[in-house]
Amino acid sequence: MPSVDATLLHNVRLDAREMHVTSTRLLALSFLLAATVGAPALAQHKHDHKSKHGGVIREAGGFVYELVAKPTEIVVHVTDEADRPVPVRGSTAKVTLIDSGSRVEVPLAPGADNRHAATGAFPVKPGMSALLDVMVGGKPVAKLRYTLK
Repeated sequence: MPSVDATLLHNVRLDAREMHVTSTRLLALSFLLAATVGAPALAQHKHDHKSKHGGVIREAGGFVYELVAKPTEIVVHVTDEADRPVPVRGSTAKVTLIDSGSRVEVPLAPGADNRHAATGAFPVKPGMSALLDVMVGGKPVAKLRYTLK
């Protein structure tokens, strides 16, 4: 039988504490590596959505919501990240206009296309806040805050 160097066996053998520390370090290193490798890919995805209708843009859940608020009409245009219209049939939406502590709730009707809309007389002015709530099947899918321009 060949002779075995005892120092080799000692270098290979780890006790339970050393094994835990080594595996923890390895796990932390793998997370760090994944974060640094994945960061450039995330940085390449741009969210430079431009207003097509003169409104204010917000994003939620992979969708883009453009709120156009005028004194006689409020419209929300919904698109996906690739700027394709998303049908809003089967969903409900409301906008809450907020100015100096007063709130006005405006239910929006879903259109046949990618718009929720309401017509009437609305207290809209630049700088005021608006909250958009969108629901599908009675469950909230977007809750967004806007500052009107």
